[in-house]
Amino acid sequence: MVNLKIVHFTSKKLKDKTSPVLLRLTINRKPKYFTLPDNFRCFKNQWNKKSSCFKQTYPNYYQANKRLDETLSKARVICMELNKKNNDQGFTEEEFAERFKSSNQSLMLFEYFDQIIRRLEAAGKVGNKDVYHDTKRQFESFFGGKDIEMKNVTLKHLNLFVEQCLSEGKRDTTIHYRLRTLRALFNKAKLEEGLLNYPFEKFDWSQFNLETEKRAIPKADLLKIYNYKIEPGQQGFDSRNYWLFSYFCYGLNFGDMAKLEPANIINEGEQLILKYYRSKTRKLFKVPLNDYSIEILKHYQNSNFGNNYIFPILNPEIHKTPQQIRTRIQTALKKVNSEIQEIAKSLDIEKHITTYVARHSFATILKKENIGTAIISEMMGHSSESVTQTYLDSFDNSAKTEAAKKLI
Repeated sequence: MVNLKIVHFTSKKLKDKTSPVLLRLTINRKPKYFTLPDNFRCFKNQWNKKSSCFKQTYPNYYQANKRLDETLSKARVICMELNKKNNDQGFTEEEFAERFKSSNQSLMLFEYFDQIIRRLEAAGKVGNKDVYHDTKRQFESFFGGKDIEMKNVTLKHLNLFVEQCLSEGKRDTTIHYRLRTLRALFNKAKLEEGLLNYPFEKFDWSQFNLETEKRAIPKADLLKIYNYKIEPGQQGFDSRNYWLFSYFCYGLNFGDMAKLEPANIINEGEQLILKYYRSKTRKLFKVPLNDYSIEILKHYQNSNFGNNYIFPILNPEIHKTPQQIRTRIQTALKKVNSEIQEIAKSLDIEKHITTYVARHSFATILKKENIGTAIISEMMGHSSESVTQTYLDSFDNSAKTEAAKKLI
């Protein structure tokens, strides 16, 4: 049996003859007292014992009683969360004390951002680190450079942030992305720090239009790029190969491509397989290689001999730390996108071409070739394809190999 109550602890007298106002937690008839975040104290004649609140004779009694109500509500929420966490088996005094103490500490928004950024950097998650860093800068600008306690961030702040971003011409997708990152920060603080304030509870996510421009190109344009005559050593040769390899390998992410090593190519029976873990999701991918992708690999097996990586994008002697690897991949990707776009222009392809277009085109072209959505979903690793996800495990390498033959 658990009971919570705000009490005037008259058994203890302070130097000014007042007594502290404390939170009393009773578990199985055993009381434990906790200091309130406001460190309230008062004289006996200023306390209403029956109602557990300050009398009107206490200075600013209305605001003080409001704080008492907030603290008691917070304590009740902690009790409910701990009980839920322990499958309705109750909780210990120590568990409550830890959560109650952490919930009373001032958790500053930008200080907490920095804390999470340092943790991500230490874990080598430089991509996520950069996302949190950019989001922090956006909200620092919004709050005028002044830090704010996370418990004081409100729904109104979120709505004002959206309005400011829209007035500055930012896209819905960008605003949505920043707010999702902030929400992740609050979720982490709620889980790890016992933060009770959650301004996203009634936030309207449906206000954003998240439809993106269709990025796929038709098969006719794809064939133009494939048949484009260019020799090794010429500008754009590697970029075209990387773009096509991504297309042939189910829309392979450029960062994952850059990190591929010879050990990622394995034999399963008579089939060469590209086996790797996606950096973003850590999901295992097994891609049966077709003749077109094998032709590209053979070129780099001969020309890139001695490198730890299949493609000459990363140099293990130079790019050692996660940050160095990320920076190099970003620089190389920018070059690839620029050169593949120049090739597209020379071929009178109107759409702006990037490596992301290769991924979109892979899915769209197969769909137009009457390949089922479920098999395409598995080939691309789309966990969000909930309608087809239950069927994905049934497709083996041979089915995917047959599907990949439709690419050219």
